[in-house]
Amino acid sequence: MGVFSYFKNFLDNIKFGFLENKKHVNLGRVYVVLVFFIFCYFIISLRLFDLTILKAIPDEQEFANSFVDKSSVNFDRGDIFDRNGELLAVNLITTSIYANPRVIENPKTIAKKLAKIFPNLEYKNLAEKLQSDKAFVWIKRNISPKEELIVNNEGIPGIYFRFGKRRAYPQGALFSHIVGYVGLDGDGLMGAESYFDKFLKSRHEDRKLQNLHLSLEVRAQSIVREELQKAVKEFRAKGAVGILQDITNGEVIAMVSLPDYDPNDISSATEHELFNKATLGNYEVGSVFKVFTMAAALDSGIVKLHDVYDVDTPLKSGGFYIKDFYGKKGWLSVPQILMYSSNIGIAQIALEIGKERQFQAIKSLGLLSETEIELPERAVPVFRDISRWSDTTSIAASYGYGISISPLHVSMATGAVANGGRLFTPTILKDADNEYKQVIKKSTSDKMRKLLRTVVRFGAGKAAVEGLYVGGKSGTANKPVNGVYSNHLRVSSFVSIFPSNDPKYVLYVMLDEPKSTKETFGFATGGWVAAPTTKNIIKRIATLFDIVPQIKQKEAIENSLFVQYNPKSISS
Repeated sequence: MGVFSYFKNFLDNIKFGFLENKKHVNLGRVYVVLVFFIFCYFIISLRLFDLTILKAIPDEQEFANSFVDKSSVNFDRGDIFDRNGELLAVNLITTSIYANPRVIENPKTIAKKLAKIFPNLEYKNLAEKLQSDKAFVWIKRNISPKEELIVNNEGIPGIYFRFGKRRAYPQGALFSHIVGYVGLDGDGLMGAESYFDKFLKSRHEDRKLQNLHLSLEVRAQSIVREELQKAVKEFRAKGAVGILQDITNGEVIAMVSLPDYDPNDISSATEHELFNKATLGNYEVGSVFKVFTMAAALDSGIVKLHDVYDVDTPLKSGGFYIKDFYGKKGWLSVPQILMYSSNIGIAQIALEIGKERQFQAIKSLGLLSETEIELPERAVPVFRDISRWSDTTSIAASYGYGISISPLHVSMATGAVANGGRLFTPTILKDADNEYKQVIKKSTSDKMRKLLRTVVRFGAGKAAVEGLYVGGKSGTANKPVNGVYSNHLRVSSFVSIFPSNDPKYVLYVMLDEPKSTKETFGFATGGWVAAPTTKNIIKRIATLFDIVPQIKQKEAIENSLFVQYNPKSISS
């Protein structure tokens, strides 16, 4: 019986009952109420039909055929490029296939076809999916363009395409710690993806305005990473860091932290691989810090280049004896103290200038505050407040103990020491409007360039590159384990500038827990493991950036950088 017949009989019964009882009835009102109920019933029936029947069948015009305009898939993040326009991060349109088993006539036959197209899919599993009573089952997500074409050419009824997007990183692990990655929801979670998340999501009519251009360079990054990987393997190190920075504007050209990870496969990355040692790691850097102590001393005017200090016997302080690793005896001049990396000598210099001047100088070089680089992963230096500094604290700090900083801090401060005394905020942005602070006198910087060149020329020769006049300083620091410094675990590094006569770049190389080899005669210090790596990187970088070795002018350049480090007469 139809709904309308039902209501008609219902109305006749009402009418008959009322007439039989001879009561007055307003049939018009009854008809209005009945029409209203019939209308509601009709609307509800239509809605149920839409939900249970129509919505169960996917819209083929929207998803099913290859003629869907893929450009209609919205992009909500800008691309990321290196300084030369090489692509570092991009949105890719992805194609996935699904099925509606309710409209598939021969599920086993279709399952065999799909298993042949996708060998990694099991026939049994596909057959079960296609024989289900569901209206939607995934077949495979993110298929290749070739696979998409094959499936499309098969023209299988009930098999449909769905298009989406994902973030891809063409350079793989090369820039993982700088570029970072995005989560499943498309939000940046690490690196530049996180720091510039709002910018990359911004909307512009010209989509190019949404793109991000970094100061880093793909080829330089590759060179630094390759040489660090070699060093990690050779010296069985736990990890490594390499930072190449333009000291004329603060731009980071290359920054590598090992181990790294592939942002295209973030699920397989370990916590150790995700950690950015270059900007987030805090380390006591050892004798590299003598560069900053020496710059502070010369800038104060209290210490002169021709001053000499007695390093014949260990220096006692706070119950400890300060010794020299190489054990030089007698009197050393200021250049020799840096050249031979004398702990005894630099400790006396620190005591001479006083802890207040020493602390303020270190602070002015940006070594006691978080860097402002455009990355969320930034280390906060660890140190004692000046109110708690003793002579022992001052001495330890003079050669790199008691103050923990990131490798980027070392790179940034060394750049200021060598570039005329200008401290730039390190940046990963190309052509950033970067301001600077004058932190030491230009005359002090000129002296430091000569001292750093003297160290490499007459001391740490393993970092020397013919015609490039590399200047620098090695550093080795024992790592604390449960509050006690280990004799076996260390951080070994080398910081360099080149060319010293007109410095353009600073390069910091650090190996975390390197082991000695037969070729290093049992040593795993900065001069033995980090200096050679520095040399290899600089040789390749120079060729890349067309830095021509100046061989013919060698004598004139070396004379301009020469510092008298061994006075003929020394008076006690």
